[in-house]
Amino acid sequence: MTDKTDEKAETIPTYKHQVASHCESGTVRNLLNHGGLEVSEPMIFGIGSGPAFFYLFFVRGPSGFPLCGIRTPPGSILKSIRKRCNIDFFAKKYRSTDQAFERLGELLDKGTPVAVSVDMFYMKYLPSFMHVHAPFHFITLVGRKGDSYVVSDPYFEPLGELSKENLRAAWATHAPLAKDNFLSYVERIPSSINWEKAIVTGLKKTCNGMVLPPGIRSAFGFVGVEGMRMYAREVRKWPDKYSGSMLREGILFNAVAFEDQGTGGGAFRLMYGAFLQEAADIFGSRGLAEMADQMIEHGKAWRDISRLIIKAGKIVPMDDKKYEAWFGVHESELREKLAEISRLFSERADFERRFFTELKKVSAHLKYSKKA
Repeated sequence: MTDKTDEKAETIPTYKHQVASHCESGTVRNLLNHGGLEVSEPMIFGIGSGPAFFYLFFVRGPSGFPLCGIRTPPGSILKSIRKRCNIDFFAKKYRSTDQAFERLGELLDKGTPVAVSVDMFYMKYLPSFMHVHAPFHFITLVGRKGDSYVVSDPYFEPLGELSKENLRAAWATHAPLAKDNFLSYVERIPSSINWEKAIVTGLKKTCNGMVLPPGIRSAFGFVGVEGMRMYAREVRKWPDKYSGSMLREGILFNAVAFEDQGTGGGAFRLMYGAFLQEAADIFGSRGLAEMADQMIEHGKAWRDISRLIIKAGKIVPMDDKKYEAWFGVHESELREKLAEISRLFSERADFERRFFTELKKVSAHLKYSKKA
């Protein structure tokens, strides 16, 4: 089914659609820009404490492999921006999709852009390779076209069209991490924002989330730097736990999830480096500028690892019937590739421990007014 109609679209004329590096930070930026607040996506991402790492060994993804989270949980950036910048966002998960649709219609009739969290699989305007079940994709609905909705998607250059049927399916999936029937919009933006205070708060929150205090590190070994190390260890074990097409698809899904489907990875680290550059300019901080350069190089190294993961996955045959014979010949080759990925990712974990420990020290010396 295509999400197109022959009727003329009714869109919010003052809304400016912009693509972004990440769906939630891009959606929040677009909503704020529409409300008259010019702010960059990296600034939203940084103040929102976007960078994180969770190796969710207890949650299975679409590939059958454990899920990895390379950013804070869905909705947390919006929540943090609301709190740290004193911006009034309406945000609610409705009990039923019908209730959410009713409220959506009221808001669009008033000319209010509405952010929703959906499953990317049903976003049929996107390229087919992006039709994967990622039930935490943020988009903004900015109008109607017949029985369809006009979509501002941070991952799509033009405005998209989404049928009501597909929106209904995408809006309530009952999947892990999904925010079913979630709806948000800007109610009020203050006349002034204490950007310095918001930046420092975001910096400290990110540092504490990546390098946990010793007392709780053992209990939450799947979080932050310890989670990165756990992931690095598990990479070596993939051929012992999975085989055939599940092994191939699981390896490839890790690379896709790292870079293309909203969880980030190298792209998120590069954006965090851009945030640190902006923060350095605001504070006139040489220390933050140096940290920004380090984070950008780190993001590039992370992306190199993602490419190695893709190469490792592609050598595994798709045909399960051929797997045992293939593995008998190529086992050592596969294990060598995975061992290299494990080693390099362990190095990224070591870097992030040093980096966020140092960033916390730099942040502690930044001076700002504590008045809102």
